[in-house]
Amino acid sequence: MVNATLPNRRLLLMTLGLTYIAIGMLGTLPSASLVRLASNTHVSLEVAGGMFTIAAIGGMLGVVLSGFLIRYIKPKYLLMLGLFFVGSGSTTIALTSSFPVLLLGQMVIGLAFGFVDISLNTIATLAFQETLSSDLNTIHGLFGLGALLGPLILALGLLFFNSLPLAYFAGASVAAITILLVLLQQPPEPARHAKNAQQKRAANRELLKVLRQGLLWLMVLQISMYSAAEMGFRNWIVTAVSQSATVSLALAAPVATAFFIGLTAGRFFGAQLLRRGWISETHLLYTALLGGTFWSVIVAIFPGQLLISYAASALVGCFYGPLYPGIMAIASRRFVHAIGPVSSMMIISTDVASMIVPSAMGLLIPALGINWVMAIPALCCALIFLPMALANRAQPEAQTDHYDG
Repeated sequence: MVNATLPNRRLLLMTLGLTYIAIGMLGTLPSASLVRLASNTHVSLEVAGGMFTIAAIGGMLGVVLSGFLIRYIKPKYLLMLGLFFVGSGSTTIALTSSFPVLLLGQMVIGLAFGFVDISLNTIATLAFQETLSSDLNTIHGLFGLGALLGPLILALGLLFFNSLPLAYFAGASVAAITILLVLLQQPPEPARHAKNAQQKRAANRELLKVLRQGLLWLMVLQISMYSAAEMGFRNWIVTAVSQSATVSLALAAPVATAFFIGLTAGRFFGAQLLRRGWISETHLLYTALLGGTFWSVIVAIFPGQLLISYAASALVGCFYGPLYPGIMAIASRRFVHAIGPVSSMMIISTDVASMIVPSAMGLLIPALGINWVMAIPALCCALIFLPMALANRAQPEAQTDHYDG
């Protein structure tokens, strides 16, 4: 149930949206400014690229820690801590000339992402249960907006002021404003952790009961395969187009922008469809899977056709858009009584898939060729159909998503 009044509900939704705008901005800036960061810290690009592995490790550690901490502290404070970490860590890597400090900053940013993901999903699930899928689509759509704004502000800052930190300061400012907004609100909280030994044993038994449910593992399988499809596609699409079309990186790079625009538009559009009751949550997800699989195959077949690659990549993003928030919403509603551990499991599975599949794709390119490798995201997307169908059959009531006006 939504316990807040409508104005407070809208303020909370806006605050969570601002959180993901800040995360989107600051999350994309390190990769967009990798050349300058390497130059500032006096290391090669190959060495500087190791900071992304450090950030991924920090993210997984952050998810594990937040899954534990959220049982003892309010999710709003965990969210504020995550926002503080991402702002301070991003500012540090923009200003430092020391590579070890750069790595430390990336570790802090990774921790921050883990804290934010778990606490935000917990708050959203408890506050917006009746409209969770549409609201998560809106919130995650704003992440895409931040991911588009970050590199744009970076380019403007470098062009007009020759300033790398300007874009990082802008993202950190959004994070600081969001911290103040979170502090002024009282979002709903999960039940406090048990105090005595008997209550702890009962809570542990309940958690074990959740972990034994096949539905949970079907949801974990869905979200991990989606992450494999998205990360595999967006990490390799620029390389695929550049190599196949034999064009410069400058002409190929905007294909990733087209994907992010589609991803953002797909989430906003999916939120509106659900909010207006024009499509059910189940049908939206199946439609997204069909469209995502089809257009991913088109990209894999025609990566050398520049216009087709641009248009198809945007459509891949558009259909991929509703999948992550939709799957997370179903899992969160179904396991709301164990939202912390369940969110941790879901997000860790996405991190693992995001680390393994793109790396495997890179290793397979010499053996299979870029076309077959780019078919892997389409295969991952198609494989989601089976666990989704099994989950729907096992728990059809988990698919409903009502709008309360």
